[in-house]
Amino acid sequence: MSMKLWLGAATLWGALTASSAQATDIVYSINQTSTTPEVAYELSPLSDTVSGTITTDGTIGVLDSSDIVSYNLQLNDNLRPAYDVDLTPANSGIVEDTGNGLSASATGLSFNFSDAGAVFAIQGTTHGFFSGYQYFCFQATSGPCVAGETIVPDYYAVDGVSATGLSGTVSLSGVPEPATWATMLLGFAGIGFAAYRRARHTAIVVA
Repeated sequence: MSMKLWLGAATLWGALTASSAQATDIVYSINQTSTTPEVAYELSPLSDTVSGTITTDGTIGVLDSSDIVSYNLQLNDNLRPAYDVDLTPANSGIVEDTGNGLSASATGLSFNFSDAGAVFAIQGTTHGFFSGYQYFCFQATSGPCVAGETIVPDYYAVDGVSATGLSGTVSLSGVPEPATWATMLLGFAGIGFAAYRRARHTAIVVA
């Protein structure tokens, strides 16, 4: 009897979770690396990575900047660690969010490089917005960055890496962080335990 109640409660919780998905924050992992070979008259080769997490309010589909509730991103110069920088809402901001390029699914973030004019960029505030310092940018065609993916731990003319010629929808992240799933599992367990205790109490009263 208690097992049936537990399964029923778990099923109900699953339905409630699905219907209220947009009310639950989702933490997505980000991991993108770009490299540039030896180029004459430039500081090269270059290899930069943007990694960390972006947290949304649970919106599925095209994202606006208001749907992003937090982020913690490391911009790493893989050859010159002195240029590494961590970007959080405390020292950076979403400097550009245009078009319908950035979108979220239940399992990851992606950017549509075929959406003309779409741009999404986060930049550090130490040197100011549009200064050319400390940013990463996904741009479909035209805008403040180079079309494609740009990663700049320090200054664009020193260690900025750009992946050009990107088209279609490109995945930017992996599955949601374990903390997101752990919260859901705790919810399942809580409801199941509550149903079990209620069933046991009812049986004792009846007896």
